[in-house]
Amino acid sequence: QAPAARPATGWLAPGLLGLAVGAGATKVYDMSRERKVQRQLDATRAALEFKRVEAQQLTYKGQQLEYQIKELQQALYESEAEALQRDYDEFKAPDADDDDVISDAEFAAYITNYMKAYPQIPEADYPVFADFDQNTDGAVTFKEWQAYLQQQQRDKSSGSADSAGKGPLKKKLHATTPR
Repeated sequence: QAPAARPATGWLAPGLLGLAVGAGATKVYDMSRERKVQRQLDATRAALEFKRVEAQQLTYKGQQLEYQIKELQQALYESEAEALQRDYDEFKAPDADDDDVISDAEFAAYITNYMKAYPQIPEADYPVFADFDQNTDGAVTFKEWQAYLQQQQRDKSSGSADSAGKGPLKKKLHATTPR
């Protein structure tokens, strides 16, 4: 009998079959890898877009804060200017001869008028000329006037009692100044 016939694949057929399966697997692997890379790329793009939007929001918030800071600085400047003008107007009230210094006589006349206008304030609560005349030259300048008012404010803020007991007048002086 004749030997059984083998399929005519020959020695090359199993190798080609392996190559065909290998090429298909490689193609599937390449497509899978390409999809994975594309997903990573899409995720990176989405994260980048999120960060870009976040950066825009932070920039806008920063601009808003800068604007608010400028508004607050302007308000502070105006407030300080108003306070300075109030202090100067208060300083000018006892300056009868309008020479930008307050003499002992001008101060005494001012306090006398003030005491008449506010009889409910005890005389002991009123400052004396020496409280303002820090350099003892017999004249109170605006700078000395401000220094006294600032010291009164510091004493009030720190809660320390004024040794001369003249704290209430500062508040009253700012409230109303008689002419």
